[in-house]
Amino acid sequence: MEQKCAMLPTCGFFKKYQATRNMACKGFINKYCEGNLMNQCKRKEFRSTHGVAPSDNMLPTGLIMAECPN
Repeated sequence: MEQKCAMLPTCGFFKKYQATRNMACKGFINKYCEGNLMNQCKRKEFRSTHGVAPSDNMLPTGLIMAECPN
């Protein structure tokens, strides 16, 4: 059964990088957005704590990246 995060429609990181060919970004999406680490996503935690979405460049690990190359 394929799992997907309920936040995908409003997740700036996912919307921005879902079509990327960059393997690192794809790995984050596979593990956090559509995988077994989705409940450990720091983006979800940030939104819950602060009431607003984090920067699109905040990784699911909580780190901020400059830009994920295509």
